[in-house]
Amino acid sequence: MKNRFVVLAGLIVCLNANSQNFQDIENLLLASQEDQTLLFQQYFNPLVKSVNYGMASGWSHTAKTHKKLGFDITFSLNSSFIPSSAEVYSTSGFNSITTSSDFLPTVLGSKTDETISITLFGQGSIPELTTSFTAPSGIKEDLPLSMVATPSIQLGIGLPSKTDLIIRYVPTRTNKNTSIGLKGIGLKHDLLQHFGPADKIPVIDLSLLVAYSKYSVNYNIQKTSNLTGENQQALMNINNYVVRLISSLDIKVLVFYASIGYTKGVSDLRLLGTYNLPYNVADTSEQVMVNVTDPLEVNWNNKSTSANVGISFKLPGLRLFADYTLREYNSVSLGVSLSLR
Repeated sequence: MKNRFVVLAGLIVCLNANSQNFQDIENLLLASQEDQTLLFQQYFNPLVKSVNYGMASGWSHTAKTHKKLGFDITFSLNSSFIPSSAEVYSTSGFNSITTSSDFLPTVLGSKTDETISITLFGQGSIPELTTSFTAPSGIKEDLPLSMVATPSIQLGIGLPSKTDLIIRYVPTRTNKNTSIGLKGIGLKHDLLQHFGPADKIPVIDLSLLVAYSKYSVNYNIQKTSNLTGENQQALMNINNYVVRLISSLDIKVLVFYASIGYTKGVSDLRLLGTYNLPYNVADTSEQVMVNVTDPLEVNWNNKSTSANVGISFKLPGLRLFADYTLREYNSVSLGVSLSLR
């Protein structure tokens, strides 16, 4: 089961070697240095956002904390709905790029045969260089219900002072061209204990959750690259921070819960290795090769407030839960938790 979960995670981060759509992303390096960063930012932006929002979900399905040394093991699938506006990006605002379309697909958009033409304008003795390539396609056709799902496996342990320690961990595994691992840590603290009589109400709980998690992805570009070179790889780190105020109402076999919160994502993508970039010299039959090393680093910063509502069904030693979250990309979480105390 663990192996299946890790493979699913690789699919979700969308750098899976089985997808032909990502074998052309290195061609974006053919654009001017000024345009490269913007191209990669816009192409991957909805993926980074949706994974970040998924990482912020599923941390807790009740405000109630464990008794000391009580614990739970939770499996959840957190799926973000992709708005249609995130399926394309505008081709305006680039200096070296021309295309017949005003919009191109992002990584979560549709397939395309659109050609991107590149012109690097020369200065002085440096000639004008040109080239062209087919724009990278998106994977919309491979996404069920236009959703990106982010799985998580976590352990919650009861500490003193009505506080839970939550640990997320998926060991780094390799699925063909892609290696991926997940780590995370969180604390959930009971707030009602600090308000005297309020702590005596038997069915109501209120807690504060703070958590951090990180996806680390290594994609081997070299195996499918259209550009000659050595040690070509893409390293992506997706970091997520979340603060959430959780309330819950515990009635026999049902728990109703709701929360408001804030999440911040800090992510980066680095293309490492050497790449030989082929160009034509304008108005001649001459071709030149430009060699670059470790050519790109792209950063994303995403912030969003959120509110969610959910329900949990209590069975002996087992809980089933589902919730819906309102934010920039709305999401739904489903999961199961094995718990004691």
